[in-house]
Amino acid sequence: MFTAPAGGPLRRSNYRRKIWLPALEKAGLEGLRFHDLRHTAVALWIHAGANPLEVKRRAGHERSAFTQDRYGHLFPNADEALAGRLDALGRSAAAPEHSDLQKGAT
Repeated sequence: MFTAPAGGPLRRSNYRRKIWLPALEKAGLEGLRFHDLRHTAVALWIHAGANPLEVKRRAGHERSAFTQDRYGHLFPNADEALAGRLDALGRSAAAPEHSDLQKGAT
């Protein structure tokens, strides 16, 4: 996606030394690793409502278990959110306009 200033491949060591580290120093963010941007992206996806399978696919993880192990702490309200959605579904099914659903369930 990005190339070196003269074209061709962008070498990680050159980018880190010439671009990344000076930018961090100027921003007062020394110690931030380039890979930390990936973790930030995953955290933003989860905050936006992505489920573990969506995160796994987008991040390129081989297994969902890895995603859960690494980022499971970012899903603290998952059970509460699911309970809320199930409650809303139950209320919707009990509404008069869904009486046909209730008849078919007997």
